[in-house]
Amino acid sequence: MFREDKAVSPVIGEILMVVVAVVIAVMLIAFAYHIVWSVTEVPSIDLLIEGAEIGSSNITIIHMGGNKIGDAFAPSYTYNLNASIFKNLEVRINGAVYEGWASLNGGAISKSDFAGGDELELGLNRRLSLGDTISVVYVPGGQILAREVV
Repeated sequence: MFREDKAVSPVIGEILMVVVAVVIAVMLIAFAYHIVWSVTEVPSIDLLIEGAEIGSSNITIIHMGGNKIGDAFAPSYTYNLNASIFKNLEVRINGAVYEGWASLNGGAISKSDFAGGDELELGLNRRLSLGDTISVVYVPGGQILAREVV
């Protein structure tokens, strides 16, 4: 008939306070040591790959609209495109980073951004054949923005 329930509530309260304190401490440590990773935002972009057909030796990648890709290239004022000029944007043909002749808007690669209306023309060192894959990759996140199979 007589029950001693008074000690149960304070014990549960103490346990909950310790749990909350531990969770807060773990979160603070994670932020302090940058353990919490950040998610790379993929640009929303509409790209068109023209000329990807059997026997073609030139392709053009056109930015049809959407977000611009900042620091897509390291401006070089040259018509040669290679892994050192690509920054946040890469063109891969059959998985290999494209290297060779390139033109941005009919001239040298003189700006870093790839924005709406821009055209990147690539002169291939061989003709495309059936099954070749052309991919435009957003480097920071590794996502494929456009892909075309010949």
